[in-house]
Amino acid sequence: MLKDLVLAIDTASVRGSLALLQGERLLAEYTLESPASYLNRLLPGIDRLFLDIQRQPTEIKAVIVSSGPGNYTGLRIGMSTAKGLALGLDCPVVAIPTLETLAANFPFTPFPICPVLDAKKNEVYAAFYRCKQGFPEILGDYLLVTPAALADRITGPTILTGPGLERYGPWWQSRLGRHAVLAPPELRHLRASALGRLGLFRLEHEQPCFLDQLTPFYLRPAEAELHRRPIN
Repeated sequence: MLKDLVLAIDTASVRGSLALLQGERLLAEYTLESPASYLNRLLPGIDRLFLDIQRQPTEIKAVIVSSGPGNYTGLRIGMSTAKGLALGLDCPVVAIPTLETLAANFPFTPFPICPVLDAKKNEVYAAFYRCKQGFPEILGDYLLVTPAALADRITGPTILTGPGLERYGPWWQSRLGRHAVLAPPELRHLRASALGRLGLFRLEHEQPCFLDQLTPFYLRPAEAELHRRPIN
């Protein structure tokens, strides 16, 4: 995969991202704002990427996509697009957890990293990572907890990152003091270039996903699922 063209798609949050990579070389990266526009802007955005670097979509040799947790609609659109491209181009697809991609913005740091997404209902999606050899390794489980419950798990200096800091960052800073190392704003968002790097690592060391097993990782059921009545 070192010389092959790889497309990375992230639509897990309000700020989406697309990237084209050739091995470790980033060829292009775009940002897409607002999940409400993903349905209309994702495929044109991909076309624009290829137009700008004068390459063809048929050159894609792998698709990397965010698996979640995150915005329900965005995850479904991104996953469906990745599946369609992989099926049409007969290429592998790799799904990477959203929180892992956020942690990848901090390679080689000695501190634990805690990416956070706002899950609404006064809860957050979170996990703890260590970045060994530049790649995140999860410590424990994925979490769906209140901001206070997450703070109770932090007992030493920890890098807090992710879009969830926009709402809860100041509160954690007040509650945790020097133990809360808030990431700078430019490193709090998902980047498809980081997603692609993680996906390439997976392709070199693991098997790609089977398309029929590729589903979004919500961590919490969507509202439609919660209110669905069983059929008698």
